[in-house]
Amino acid sequence: MLPLFAFGNNAMADDGTVRMRLLYEGDAPPRPDGTAFVFGLQDSRDGIHAGAPGPDGKCRFDFELKVGEGPDPDRPVFTGPFASGSRDERFVYLSWQRTIGGGYVNRIKARLKDIDWPLVRAAQAAGLPLEADMTGRKPGGGTVPVAWRVAKD
Repeated sequence: MLPLFAFGNNAMADDGTVRMRLLYEGDAPPRPDGTAFVFGLQDSRDGIHAGAPGPDGKCRFDFELKVGEGPDPDRPVFTGPFASGSRDERFVYLSWQRTIGGGYVNRIKARLKDIDWPLVRAAQAAGLPLEADMTGRKPGGGTVPVAWRVAKD
């Protein structure tokens, strides 16, 4: 039997973790407003985590999420310090946080509901992250599908 951990009002079977990666070309926000900013992967406490340059020149943001079963056994549920939103509308943010005055210049949502169990299991079996290129995305975008794939490296 899989161990359970608390998730809201439901218990969720713990299927481990899955490595994740977001890609973004450059560091300019989609709609700059002239204010100074720091760019990175946003955690659930509004911390910004810098990425690292990849071999293709795109910035890579590598992180892990916990993954488990929820009420719909066909859809994985993601949790962890980088997961935002409700259980059924979970996403991660790439953010351009203002360095003066607070708030954000822009944020891009990479929704997680486009990831199914076969994709999670393929990434776990390969020991590789699930990857999505967010280059060219508009601010927000929580309803726009994201093309997740198992990374090649």
